[in-house]
Amino acid sequence: MIALTIIGILAVLARPAFKRVVTQARGSVLINDFRVFAAAYTQYAQANGSYPASFTTVGGFPAVMAGQINKSQWSRAAPIGGTYSFLVDNTIRGQKYRALLRVSGSGKRAITFTAAQLLILDKKYDNGVITTGQFFTNGTALNTYYVIEK
Repeated sequence: MIALTIIGILAVLARPAFKRVVTQARGSVLINDFRVFAAAYTQYAQANGSYPASFTTVGGFPAVMAGQINKSQWSRAAPIGGTYSFLVDNTIRGQKYRALLRVSGSGKRAITFTAAQLLILDKKYDNGVITTGQFFTNGTALNTYYVIEK
């Protein structure tokens, strides 16, 4: 009985730490994905003189990026939930962006991270303000953006 009680207490104490580690790992994968995709789109723009058209097909793959982006990496659900898309010449909250990566979703492909978890990522990888910088969110749906070029 004492052993079970001790194991139970340890499990209760370990759960928050485990959850924090999982959140950090998923955040690291997301930021890595953003950097890999951004480099591929930047390379495409340098080679072709402009970025490809926006690509927002849920779960799809931008055929023009074949050979530059891993299809399974792009098409799978993002580590924070949602799916990846690429946007050209967009304005968000009055700021114009030449090229952006976005994670958005709804229903089965909804973003599973909370605003608090995204803020922790922003503090680690960007400026600590979740509504500005190279990594930011927009709106209550927590659409998450990574700026390739302003």
